[in-house]
Amino acid sequence: MDPQEWYASMPKVTKFLFTGALVTTLAGNFGLVSPYALLLNFSAIYNKFEIWRLMTGVLFFGKLGFPFLINLYFLYNYSNNLEKGLFDRRTADYVFMITIEWIILLVVAFFMNMPMVGVPLVISILYVWCNVNPEMIVSFWFGTKFKAIYLPWVLAGFNILLGGSGFAEFVGIFVGHVYYFLKYQYPETSGNDFLQTPGFLRRLFPDEQGGVGSLSGFGEAPASRRAATNTGRTFTGNGQRLGD
Repeated sequence: MDPQEWYASMPKVTKFLFTGALVTTLAGNFGLVSPYALLLNFSAIYNKFEIWRLMTGVLFFGKLGFPFLINLYFLYNYSNNLEKGLFDRRTADYVFMITIEWIILLVVAFFMNMPMVGVPLVISILYVWCNVNPEMIVSFWFGTKFKAIYLPWVLAGFNILLGGSGFAEFVGIFVGHVYYFLKYQYPETSGNDFLQTPGFLRRLFPDEQGGVGSLSGFGEAPASRRAATNTGRTFTGNGQRLGD
């Protein structure tokens, strides 16, 4: 598949996130805009109405380098799998998931004084995929294999071993867990789904018939994905540090 066909084959939300992260990061590194104008600065947002920072602070991944490529790959891979799997033909539901995680990340960034939350967004998406496919066997560096449910924690631990703090990964795990708990676990015990997709999003992104997720209950991930036992398929998790 040539690059044009590959890019055209991306589902809508994944294409937006991938393109936004790539363009924003390249623009900040090649001097098209000042990198400081892309960072989260809540004082500038409030006092100077620089509201674009609410988006660029999530899509800007910092300086170019191998960690950026790994982050971009993870963003594409796991978002693509979620959008074509659990959220197949349910674009509105996936937009709502990203929006909820986006908002939580901004709240965390406000209290923790984080200028960028791109890596936590990637990890939060990865975390949801791993919890939807907990029994899937994934491959890691040095030929190691383990269940997907452990992958976010392995990545955080590997970052620490490489000299990082693992803080961005732990923030992403927290954000992903908050969404997954409120959307899939809490409704199973309470009967209440607080994260129902708003009607205006469904009007903007109408569901297509035959979506995988439409077979599930009000707040339940499809059983075929929650209890996947196919160990013949591997999903590569790159063992690189996910950012500074």
